[in-house]
Amino acid sequence: MKEKFRRCWALVLVFVIVTGVCFLFAGRKSGMFIDEIYAYGLSNSHYAPFLTDIKDGEMVGKTFTRQELFDYVAVTDGERFDAGSVYYNQVHDVHPPLHYWLLNAVCSLFPDTFSKWTGLALNYVLYMLTMFALYKTVRRLGWSRGCGTAAAVLYGLSVIGMSTFVMIRMYMLLTLLTIVLMYLIVCLMREFKPKYCILTGLVLLAGLITQYYFVFYAFFLCAAYVIYALVKREYKALAWFIPCALVGALSLLLVFPACLDHLFADNIVSGGNAMENLRNFAQYPVRLRTFISFVTHGLKAAIIIALLAIIALGVYFRKFKAAAKDKRLDLRALVLIVPAFVVLVIVALISPVDEPRYIYNLIPAFVLAACLLLYLLEESLGSFEREGLIKTAALLCIMALALWQARCAPPDYLYPEYAEYDAIVAEHSDDKCVYFSDNRFEAITQDLLQLMAFDDFYVSDDTDLTGALDYVTGKNILKLLQDTCRETGKTVLIITHNSALTRMADRVIHIRSGQAVGTEVNRTPTPIEQIEW
Repeated sequence: MKEKFRRCWALVLVFVIVTGVCFLFAGRKSGMFIDEIYAYGLSNSHYAPFLTDIKDGEMVGKTFTRQELFDYVAVTDGERFDAGSVYYNQVHDVHPPLHYWLLNAVCSLFPDTFSKWTGLALNYVLYMLTMFALYKTVRRLGWSRGCGTAAAVLYGLSVIGMSTFVMIRMYMLLTLLTIVLMYLIVCLMREFKPKYCILTGLVLLAGLITQYYFVFYAFFLCAAYVIYALVKREYKALAWFIPCALVGALSLLLVFPACLDHLFADNIVSGGNAMENLRNFAQYPVRLRTFISFVTHGLKAAIIIALLAIIALGVYFRKFKAAAKDKRLDLRALVLIVPAFVVLVIVALISPVDEPRYIYNLIPAFVLAACLLLYLLEESLGSFEREGLIKTAALLCIMALALWQARCAPPDYLYPEYAEYDAIVAEHSDDKCVYFSDNRFEAITQDLLQLMAFDDFYVSDDTDLTGALDYVTGKNILKLLQDTCRETGKTVLIITHNSALTRMADRVIHIRSGQAVGTEVNRTPTPIEQIEW
């Protein structure tokens, strides 16, 4: 046991360091992206996918209570582990349900509670499993423990890896399943066993019911393996692999037939939108540069390590050409790496928006590319004295570089500005709240965390209180404002062309050409209920 720990001390140290950094950034997460709110709502709301469903499809002109918002994002005690509700909600959404099932299960352990920590706890477990799976993939390739540990630290402390962790969405699970698929393909390339083919089919199904973009890398990775097996004449393996892969992928239609509507519906994440982007040739260079920048920004440490390895290899091979003749590129690694670069290009061209989350699951493959260079360098250092000391020093340098990157470039989706918003809201949480939005449930969902500070709030769809709204709604809002003014002693300023409203005001200021031209004091303001226009 002691000997095993001695050999794996670096890996244990990496997991400890990454855990500390995870909790550091998790504590600094002050807000949530709208999709993260949806993740909780779709997972935990009982047969009500969106906030509009709480109010029978219409939100404008209605009042929401804090409890209604809470029930949308939290599991109530009587609705725990309701997989049917999650399935129903996802049918009406645009994503498959696996991640939402898992989030619902975690939240069900803490009913009547809403916290970022439930989603982050799930992501933390998935993050650790992803790092371990990446390590095992490297070791299965036949590379050293040092290379495996380097892969774990370069991914675990990368900006883009941490961004995947702090974003409470399906991308962390998607990344784990991508790595597991890579591992199974490596196992098949080293030794054919039917169980690897069966497990591949199951992972393909799991990936597809997690996120539809999984299909891109899975397809090209499986295609690369088929070519590899054909070259190696491993026909028996192919006779098992191809049917298992097809059955696993096509099982999505049985498990979640709503996927067809999701992929071809007329919305921003549809297949139609992807084809439209694909036909826009003028955007190709810009979109490619954008997505490449996501990788270079998120993997600074890995890229620096790769460049240093290239330089070191160049120097070494030039000086010791004879010793380098037997060093050959690991083709099995290329089967994993090349499809990732192909998919990067495809996603850059078709993605509905320019966001790095669409390539989060590809990042471990890019880390493998850097570690492949480390593997070649390590093999070339075998003739040096004190080889172990050199490797240990190199690994410690990699850890230090990765920590520097994590320190200098915090992950996305922390939203530190929300701390200020929360402070402002807390100061006024006892006041009455009117929420103005022309974006209906999307905007309210985005601001849900702040709106939950109020006992209730009224929804209006326009800031023009007297003109754009219908008569009844306009009067209701004006009454709310008048009552708020009287009850709290706060000043409410209304700018309007509707002269009839002047009767409800304490003071009327007449403006012409941007200048105040007169002031009237109304000693007996008229209640809004008695005013007609």
